[in-house]
Amino acid sequence: MLRKNSTPASGRRAVAAIAALSLGLLGATIAATAANAAPVPGPVDDTRMGSLTIHKYAYPADGSQNPSGTGTDPTNPIGGVAFEVCRINNVTSLGNTSNLGWAQVNGLSATSSASPSTPLTGTTNGVDGTTTFPLSSCTTVTTAANGTAPAITNLPVGAYWVHETVVPAGVTAGAPFIVTVPTPADTTGGAANTGDWEYDVNVYPKNTRNSAPTKTLGDQPTNGVVLGDDIDYTIRQVIPALQTGQTYSKVVVTDTLDAKLDLVAGTVVVRVNGTTISDYTLSTTGDVITVTLGATARGALQADDVLTVDFTAKANATGVISNTAYVNVNDLNVTPGEPGTPTNPTVTRWGNVLGLKTDRDGNANLGGAEFEVYFTADTDGTCAIPATTAVGAAVTTVTSQPDGTIVVPGLWVGDTNAPVSNRCYILKEIVAPAGYVLPAGDAALTAVNVQADSAVTVPSFSVRNDQQLVPGLPLTGADGARALTVVGGALVLLSVGGVLVARRRRQSIDA
Repeated sequence: MLRKNSTPASGRRAVAAIAALSLGLLGATIAATAANAAPVPGPVDDTRMGSLTIHKYAYPADGSQNPSGTGTDPTNPIGGVAFEVCRINNVTSLGNTSNLGWAQVNGLSATSSASPSTPLTGTTNGVDGTTTFPLSSCTTVTTAANGTAPAITNLPVGAYWVHETVVPAGVTAGAPFIVTVPTPADTTGGAANTGDWEYDVNVYPKNTRNSAPTKTLGDQPTNGVVLGDDIDYTIRQVIPALQTGQTYSKVVVTDTLDAKLDLVAGTVVVRVNGTTISDYTLSTTGDVITVTLGATARGALQADDVLTVDFTAKANATGVISNTAYVNVNDLNVTPGEPGTPTNPTVTRWGNVLGLKTDRDGNANLGGAEFEVYFTADTDGTCAIPATTAVGAAVTTVTSQPDGTIVVPGLWVGDTNAPVSNRCYILKEIVAPAGYVLPAGDAALTAVNVQADSAVTVPSFSVRNDQQLVPGLPLTGADGARALTVVGGALVLLSVGGVLVARRRRQSIDA
């Protein structure tokens, strides 16, 4: 063990410089201010015990983060992050005069192991690539709501491997890092690398907080409510901040459309902060839409920029149509096996109409009747005329088939913005079948409840018509029959009288 006066001040400064460099390279973000507990001057004391306190904040972070734990804490803490801290074995004493221990620490790769069961390796500064550094004596701590985990105490002097085992939703796990006990002390108010050591170490590894992307729908009644009308989608992602030195190496938006949706060609538009960009590739293989930003577009991105991808699709069948998109920014917060971080699902609901056009008695099915179809705000399934009223102009016109069926293939019922499963539509007869009377007023209106969760395969309602009457033909019944009898008798008598008169005239001429 080195004594206080056995190494000159220049040597102590060199040791401290190496230690500081190792921490900077290995990711423990430490700033400087006055120490909470007085730092220990002189060489490393291998007989001392120390502690480690982990503070977790989102990147970028304000405040002053220091090895001693003093200063101003950042304002964006992250709770619920679990850390596993393991001692690194086979590291030469940090108090050794040769500084080999520090060289080994500086040469280790913190990412060469993913679990305590795998030793660390490295290739420089005393680590020749054949020597392994097993991990042992692991302890797990979890950050509280204020971002600070309980201190791990009674740690012997040495090097420790720290990695995250649990992160909350929307937070990307940070890379493993290596920290030493002790570490160079706070240096505010003096030159760096003073040779003072902090044995009760505080570290501040940063995480990227990646807000989940969202997916929204346009106002469907504005676009149209008939199957085949446009459906507008918008995928939105706030670009997360990256740590110093990192770049946006991957930005990919993926949306696998439901089989009941068809992309409208030429409708994909990509924007950053509302400005249309063109540096991206678009793939529309099958039902999968993939937008991949190019290097120029990625290089121009900054934290908190808003990336949007808009496109239009059409529903080709009725039912409940759900869709979820994914956004991948640098593989942040991506579940293995998925193309990115999922958006919320968006849902549209469509139902069909099937009725029957008949004569008044329902004995004959009638084709050729024309109906206007009107949208309504009635979603409780009552569908009563005149209580249910039309909204706006007719959305479509249909004609009863030769077999009398009235078919509307699909009508919008609701969606994520209007979470309902029933909607009333009104059919107004505007042209009657040939030979039949067109109803007037409310008699021409039929209210139909359209449901999204079931397809109508048999007529659910009927619309009946009266036949046209011959002009002047009296109505049937007792009075009508008597009138017809009197008229008929009179015509018979007139005929007989006419015959008799003609016969007498002929006899008179003959005589």
